[in-house]
Amino acid sequence: MPRPIPGWLKRLLLPGWNAAHHFGWAAREYLGSVVRGKFERCPVCGRTRPMIHRPRVIPHCLVERWGLSSRLTEALVRKESGDCAGCGARLRCRRLARVLLNLYPAGHSPTPASSIAQWVETPEARSLRVAEVNRIDGLHEFLARLPGFTTSDYRPGAAPGAVVEGVRSEDLTRLTYPDESFDLVLTSETLEHVPDLDAALREIRRVLTPGGRHIFTIPVLPGVEQTYPRAVLRPDGSIEDRAPRISHPGGDWGYPVFTEFGADVLDRLQEAGFDSEVRFGPVWEDDLAQVYISRKLP
Repeated sequence: MPRPIPGWLKRLLLPGWNAAHHFGWAAREYLGSVVRGKFERCPVCGRTRPMIHRPRVIPHCLVERWGLSSRLTEALVRKESGDCAGCGARLRCRRLARVLLNLYPAGHSPTPASSIAQWVETPEARSLRVAEVNRIDGLHEFLARLPGFTTSDYRPGAAPGAVVEGVRSEDLTRLTYPDESFDLVLTSETLEHVPDLDAALREIRRVLTPGGRHIFTIPVLPGVEQTYPRAVLRPDGSIEDRAPRISHPGGDWGYPVFTEFGADVLDRLQEAGFDSEVRFGPVWEDDLAQVYISRKLP
């Protein structure tokens, strides 16, 4: 009989074992994308690279708690993966980039900037005041080159505007920026985690210049007619569930979802003082990666 591996040795070997598994999965996903010919020119970095499909990006627990069909699960996997092998921008990030290039064309005609990497070097883009609320991986690295760029990440327990480990913390329900500070506010998969949606929309509107835009992504499932609270925050800071609790990214771990968005989301944005539209829509079972544009009304 082989001798059992001592517990201390298992603990020593486990990180390497897990890392090897993750490396193996990543290698298979990369090679699978190459074999299937999933090559595109990325609108973020501008390079033609494989777009890596990562089927494990959506945990089974989230699928169960959210009640996703296999078709919706696959659509959500596409939204949250399709990573550019060059810069890491996933599908929803690349679609945000396409909207930026369309709404803020820059560069010399007749060939304006065709990637964010080019766009951030143009005078038109460099004149914009841009706020990113919660880091958008893939896009962040290029937007950070803009002189008028401000970024923040919400840190629970930190005072609004405080700098934690070199990164500013902002609460969307009580931003510390002055009125009319930005031409553009960017968020991605953030609004659903804010305990008070109406307060967040008021704050975003407050810090935008007249005609300024909030460009963002949110999770919206087909068949949900009305936006509703999955949970509310009590005065003592505890959470009261109004529907089965969901957290992102793990389903049972991560940031709790307070708002389930429905087909009335554009109406809600209109009520908050925005002229809004959706790109890459409508929402349907095979495509959940829409981009929303809200322009501040006078």
